[in-house]
Amino acid sequence: MKDLKQILATAIALCMLAASAMAFEPQKNDQKPPPPKDEKKVEKPEKPPPPPRENNSGSNDNRRGKP
Repeated sequence: MKDLKQILATAIALCMLAASAMAFEPQKNDQKPPPPKDEKKVEKPEKPPPPPRENNSGSNDNRRGKP
């Protein structure tokens, strides 16, 4: 049991060392990111107004199944 604890502690310590070494490794790709692109303004064509609704209060289609 004592050996198992020592082996586990050693394994955890090695994993922590490896992780910290990878975290501080210098970057291989030292290129700067490209500059941001200029925003393009897109002109939207004006839409004609919608036709007026017919006020047909006698029937209502969205009342399905209701008396």
